[in-house]
Amino acid sequence: MPRPKLDNVTWVNFAARQKVGSAAETTTPNDASETARSQILRYNEAARTIYRAAVQGTDQGRFSRGRNYADQDNVLEVRPENGRFTATIAGSQNEPFTTLVILPYRDSATIREALGIMAHNANALAEVRNGIFSRELLDCLFAAEDEKIRFRCDCPDDSRVCKHGVAAAIKAAELIDADPTLLFRLRNLDLNTLERQLRESAGERAKESAREGSEFFWEGHVLPNLPEPKIAPMIEDSDLDLLHKAMQTISFTNIDQLRAVSDLEDLYDELTRR
Repeated sequence: MPRPKLDNVTWVNFAARQKVGSAAETTTPNDASETARSQILRYNEAARTIYRAAVQGTDQGRFSRGRNYADQDNVLEVRPENGRFTATIAGSQNEPFTTLVILPYRDSATIREALGIMAHNANALAEVRNGIFSRELLDCLFAAEDEKIRFRCDCPDDSRVCKHGVAAAIKAAELIDADPTLLFRLRNLDLNTLERQLRESAGERAKESAREGSEFFWEGHVLPNLPEPKIAPMIEDSDLDLLHKAMQTISFTNIDQLRAVSDLEDLYDELTRR
């Protein structure tokens, strides 16, 4: 059907207006929001939480500019501190801006609850190091799904999440994704101290599980994963220079030394073939 015209003006029906619930719904799949969605899938869940807070807390324009700031090294520094990240970001003014990414508050009782969750899982520390968090642990130690991560910036923009906040969130997410144990530092926990406490509490957990009426009496706790030692041929991994030096102490000549090393290699090959 031909479009109606009046002189050189063409009337186009852009369809009815539709109400949207967030800034992300106003964009098409081919714009920067698609980049945001693909990026967030590569992060661990804790990093996703911060990244998602920036995406959902601002409009597409601010998010795109913040993404450019992060990509173009405008973020001069991101410091993990107790309960927050503090970022220094070079903007349009002479002095850089200071931007805060603030996690929900956690009291000492909630932190103890998080440690208790870890104490009942022998693989908890190994999982955290690999970026694996149970929802229960993440809720206690980091942020629950229904909680808000707050942003503060000393720039003139009074929006909830400015472009500097976006850039800070992206860099903070990258830090957490690269080192998931950063979550402990954000809650003022020392990882070495935590490991020692978990080891020391293992005996008490065993006694508690053995008591009559304990929910763990028959089933017990989750066992730690079996070790995965590196398997490689000993001779190839050995330092041959050290082997030659050792043979020098029992060899009269260089020929004797070379023969001794050769005999050891032959013996190793013979033993490993059986």
